[in-house]
Amino acid sequence: MTRSFSRRGLIITASALFICGLASAQNSSWPTKPIKLVVGYPAGLTVDVTARIYAEKLSKTLGQPVIVENRAGAAGNIAQDYVAKSPADGNTLFYTVSNSFVSNPYVYPKLPFDVDKDFAPVGVTATSGLYFIVNKDFPAKTLPEALKLVRENPGRYSYGSYGVGGFPHLVMEVVQDAEKLNMVHVPYKGGALQDVVGGSIPLVLEPPGSAIPMIRDGRIRALAYVGSKRHPATPDVPLLSDTVPAMKEITGFFGIWAPAGTPKDVVSKLNREIAKASRDAEVQEKIRSAFAEPASSTPAEMASAVKKEQARWSALIKAKNIRVE
Repeated sequence: MTRSFSRRGLIITASALFICGLASAQNSSWPTKPIKLVVGYPAGLTVDVTARIYAEKLSKTLGQPVIVENRAGAAGNIAQDYVAKSPADGNTLFYTVSNSFVSNPYVYPKLPFDVDKDFAPVGVTATSGLYFIVNKDFPAKTLPEALKLVRENPGRYSYGSYGVGGFPHLVMEVVQDAEKLNMVHVPYKGGALQDVVGGSIPLVLEPPGSAIPMIRDGRIRALAYVGSKRHPATPDVPLLSDTVPAMKEITGFFGIWAPAGTPKDVVSKLNREIAKASRDAEVQEKIRSAFAEPASSTPAEMASAVKKEQARWSALIKAKNIRVE
């Protein structure tokens, strides 16, 4: 009886090992078909441009086409919902800005997905900040002068953003609290930069991709940059945190997420290839040409960064009662 049981156990164990080994072998052969990289924003924005740079490089290193698919709308939530409901096989991935995970869940209380449970972090690809932009005829010439002017004229000055709860809006809320300002928020659907150029509103927080060409042309003035270091394209523009210490360590990032349940070896393989791409000189040059900075991380580091930023922004959003129903 004992001998028979042992033999049966050995057979079962061997079979289990064979199945596990087969599954591992199948996963290690990933990818076996084209990969869809879903972006929640329109073509041409920095997030889309960087996605296409990585897609091109990963297509070569993974041996399968990586195809960017834009599903714009609702601050990236439409694309995020699509990926959350996609098969967890590594063939459908989400490329987005960190807002999708660190602030959107609190701004949009009725999302049809859970950012913590329905996604697996894969890796950071790039970082990017914001410029504190004013109209070229704005009377203040430096950031301290601008903050003083706004402080002394509560309710007189307005600023534009890409919408309620977006990164520019939230950052300006931090600045207003820290500097005791009272400004009127004017949310735009397509960005406010042209109205700043035209003088309809005096100020906006703008991503580098759209801001830098106009800064260089003299059509607008940059008083500060939101980031961990000065932007290499504008070394004379000081950091916002130099004047407003509350803005230290606030930087947005781009990255790739997979549906929850995606095999760990697939995530690991993709993470390794992202890190290699971020170290590639050609990729770095292209990313910097898009006015972003190449970066990389492990999945665990990415998850930790998300948790840290969630704590920061959820507290602000709750305190300000910022909601989009």
